[in-house]
Amino acid sequence: MNNIFIFIFIINFKTFAEKKIKLMLPNTNMHIAVTGRPGIGKTTLCLKVYESLKPKIKISGFITLEERVKGVRVGFKLVDLNTNQEAKLARIGKGKVNVGKYEVLIESFEDFLDKLKFDGDLIIIDEIGPMELKSYKFISTVRDLFSKENLLFTIHYKARHPLLDTIRRDFRIYTIDEKNRNWVAEEIAKIYARC
Repeated sequence: MNNIFIFIFIINFKTFAEKKIKLMLPNTNMHIAVTGRPGIGKTTLCLKVYESLKPKIKISGFITLEERVKGVRVGFKLVDLNTNQEAKLARIGKGKVNVGKYEVLIESFEDFLDKLKFDGDLIIIDEIGPMELKSYKFISTVRDLFSKENLLFTIHYKARHPLLDTIRRDFRIYTIDEKNRNWVAEEIAKIYARC
């Protein structure tokens, strides 16, 4: 009985000691996620950080932009930050995979992912939301990126998914609104400029 108690004590002490040591070491990884209601400026924030830092560090990843015809949103497209290549993510209509009134173009999205190079000093992913999470390849790609040092993700405000739960738990989260979004963009750029 005493041996079991000593064994459990040693294991618990080891876990406690590892956590303490981790807290004392400087964090070389800077994983940040930005969230906020739709249309609040998450993509604009990513572009501001990108423009601020691109002369100083290599940045890779993508942003998501609305596609509009005569002022009406008809879909979403992805833009590679390295090459400016574009791919369609979704369009109005019904298809194999749908989110709300949009058909998610999984094949187009995954072809786009295959061409992306995540080789930057900073990786930007805009956005991790319901449409993107319909792709298992995307989920796997994002999980693989967790080992990278500097990540900037935008995440859907309300969506629930195990990947988003992990990000909400493990990343530094900024919730933006009209009052703080410019300050948050400057703050994030300063953080990554120091890394």
